[in-house]
Amino acid sequence: MMWTYCEQWNNLTETPMNPLTPEQARNRHSSGELYTAVASPREGAAPELRVEMRLETGYASVIFMDEYGRDALDYTFTLINGSLFLETVRSYSYGSSQERGGYADVDRLETYEFTADGVVQRTVEADGQESREGRHGIDVSTNWEPVPDFGAYSSLIRRDR
Repeated sequence: MMWTYCEQWNNLTETPMNPLTPEQARNRHSSGELYTAVASPREGAAPELRVEMRLETGYASVIFMDEYGRDALDYTFTLINGSLFLETVRSYSYGSSQERGGYADVDRLETYEFTADGVVQRTVEADGQESREGRHGIDVSTNWEPVPDFGAYSSLIRRDR
């Protein structure tokens, strides 16, 4: 993986906003300030995912992108007692659309919201409709992740959870 760093990613232009050197990003990681790490399989290739970190507010997110540069899957973590907890999973579907990046309209959005005490809420939004269901007593032990050291995102960026 090739990592590039920036403050934030611009979905519309599919480019980094306020690029950062690795050292600047490392300093932001240490201080808890917002930064984004963007991963590409090789130099010059389209990004496949990005890691957004803002530990001062207890936020981390891993966003997997599809071949059109759109958000496809988003894992959002919150900091609880020194560890990251996978709190929200969002899966985006764009139907047959081939629009790029932030210009594409989501055809279907499926969201799972977890609590540390085993409650999950599933919401599906499609065709102007929304459906919800909830469950209690869910084993969320696999939702916990250690806070990664700077650049050591391998555990956090696991797609299959």
